[in-house]
Amino acid sequence: MSTRVKDSFAQLIRPVDNFNAEGVHGCTTCKKAITLQLRIVDEKVEEAGGKAEGCFYSRQCLAALISMIKGMSIYDLYPMTNADLRPHLAVVKDDYDCDVFTIGALKLALRDYEKKMAA
Repeated sequence: MSTRVKDSFAQLIRPVDNFNAEGVHGCTTCKKAITLQLRIVDEKVEEAGGKAEGCFYSRQCLAALISMIKGMSIYDLYPMTNADLRPHLAVVKDDYDCDVFTIGALKLALRDYEKKMAA
């Protein structure tokens, strides 16, 4: 993997200050966690980040998701699936499920946000 690709992931995959939603989903392929952090303001994703502890594919999936969802309404995120994510990936690995688990982390983050807003 080139340094340039690693650097592009590093610019996207980083912790979010003052996040108000977080989803953590384990990946069965590499046995590592995918963490998505969101700062949601007025029901829109103002900032997104997190960390992917696993393989290149999980980092690529998280980086693609982060770049996709910034500025989006949370209501546009609920129906999102891995099929929506795949066209934004440079490499798709059909035998890995990291794209599914990355979307799972998004769904958990949205649920976390809902719980916090209901409290």
